[in-house]
Amino acid sequence: MSFKLVFNDEDIQYYIIESFQESNKVEHLFSTRIGWDNEKFSKQISKIFNVKEDNIVFSKQVHGTNIGYVQNIEEYKNKIYPKGVDGLITDRKDIVLVTYYADCVPLFFLDIEKEVIALAHSGWKGTVKNIGGKMVDLMMEKFNSYPENILAGIGPSIGPCCYEVGKDVYDKFKENHPFSEQLFIPIKDNKFYLDLWKANRTLLENKGIPSENITVSSICTSCNNHKLYSYRKESGTKNRMVSAIKLRD
Repeated sequence: MSFKLVFNDEDIQYYIIESFQESNKVEHLFSTRIGWDNEKFSKQISKIFNVKEDNIVFSKQVHGTNIGYVQNIEEYKNKIYPKGVDGLITDRKDIVLVTYYADCVPLFFLDIEKEVIALAHSGWKGTVKNIGGKMVDLMMEKFNSYPENILAGIGPSIGPCCYEVGKDVYDKFKENHPFSEQLFIPIKDNKFYLDLWKANRTLLENKGIPSENITVSSICTSCNNHKLYSYRKESGTKNRMVSAIKLRD
């Protein structure tokens, strides 16, 4: 299974996860820079998913691990959103969850039995703090999910080919994760390439999600800057891609 590039009648291009698509439980996407307008995400998602804009819930990312459980949209907007939200989860079928990216790792979750969906934004800080594992814990606690029933997708982000970090990041991973040595490729002068794909896959497997349930895109935003935004490659672009997911009615 893989991430597959598709486009709609208006030549808006986006990726879908084949395992999620084959489950027939969700509509979902990861946007590109082709056909998308950062000022019109709400309108474009509304049209693609055939939902009211009022039913689209956006994250407020702060590189933390706060996960917003969206049961009541107004309550989410008034009480949870202002605190900063890097993960979203719901079992409501009329809500679209949306998170933003421009190099950080998009994590998609689907419990195919309990029909629960979730998204998480996992940059190096979120990965060190294991927001993906925290999401699995929350699915188990709140919805009685079993890890073997969870499908996960690790979307396009900056890859180990391009993601150069310093010793501060190396040290943080080493403090928190015993497997961290396998994530780094030394360059020189205390510089390393970091593999966030492998880090997130390992953390999800450690929570009990079977390896075959995890799809890794292996698509680097920096290498594919012609169709994806990259904060690093573009020296701080304000443009973003989005992950979006909704349970089918």
